[in-house]
Amino acid sequence: MKKILIMLLVLVLVISMLGCSQQETATEANDVKVLGVVMPNATHGFLGESIKHAEAATKLYAEEYGFEYQFLTSAESSEQNNQLDTLINQKVDCIVLWPHNGDELRSGAQNVMEAGIPLIVYDRLIDGFEPTMEVMGDNFTIGEETGEYLNNYFASELAEGKVHILEFKGDNSTVPQQRSDGFQKTADENFVIVQQFSTGWQRAVAQEQMETLLTSSSVEEIEAIKAVFTHDDEVVLGVLDAIMNYNGPATLDIRLATGVGGRRENLDTFKPIKEQYGIDQVTYLFSPTMVRDAVEYGAKILNGEEFSGLYLIDTMKIDASNEADFRKSDIYKIRYESGL
Repeated sequence: MKKILIMLLVLVLVISMLGCSQQETATEANDVKVLGVVMPNATHGFLGESIKHAEAATKLYAEEYGFEYQFLTSAESSEQNNQLDTLINQKVDCIVLWPHNGDELRSGAQNVMEAGIPLIVYDRLIDGFEPTMEVMGDNFTIGEETGEYLNNYFASELAEGKVHILEFKGDNSTVPQQRSDGFQKTADENFVIVQQFSTGWQRAVAQEQMETLLTSSSVEEIEAIKAVFTHDDEVVLGVLDAIMNYNGPATLDIRLATGVGGRRENLDTFKPIKEQYGIDQVTYLFSPTMVRDAVEYGAKILNGEEFSGLYLIDTMKIDASNEADFRKSDIYKIRYESGL
């Protein structure tokens, strides 16, 4: 009888210990932090590259810091708001958000902050809203430096009078607005922006818009255009496509095309476009690898570090004078030789 009682007590003790062990395991599992990364889907090359780098960085830091993650993309703002609601309900520990459009994501972002979840907003800011942290390229400086570049390039023409140019923007987010504002701050008052276009960051759209302008404008109006100020390297290529296809009566006198990105595909056109069409090019660095910085800040927040305010990622001018040197830089190598 005593042996039976002892065996029963041992069995109860074992079951109790197993229960505690399972409870501890569950508790430990629940203690694993989760990072949510919310991005637009790939509507153009820059976003496609950015998504690859964001996914790679998220996986890398998850392994390094020991957290789990949810990586979400979407086609529009309403879907992105729904994704934020889902992450809030899942009680994730930090969110990195690349908004489709800041104004349309304000309520979703506010819900994140009200839920006590640290929020890092990347690239496209939300006007009138203060997240935990903002990470972005220095768009205003890009605009400023573009204005200064055009001032120097057309110094003699500006001294004599007006210089007509075109502007091709990306969309209606804060990014092109900041670039336009920076340009207006530094550009000579004798620059006349004949027409502005919103391209949706699409090469084909920019080509169509430029072709329409060339076929619908007078010879005098076309020949007066001296430069094209664009907000994206893919857009530059669309404009150049239209110029190369033009066979109308006007003699084109476009001497300079500006872009943003520092893409290899654009650098490859610098020499042939100059030789065949007499058009110089300059682009300002805005790499898809920059999104890695935003993900890294999210990882560090999960690791207990604290950040706040705006973090601007530096840009640089790339034209024929330094294009070869730029190809040797670490930024270029990470973008094109990392195997992504």
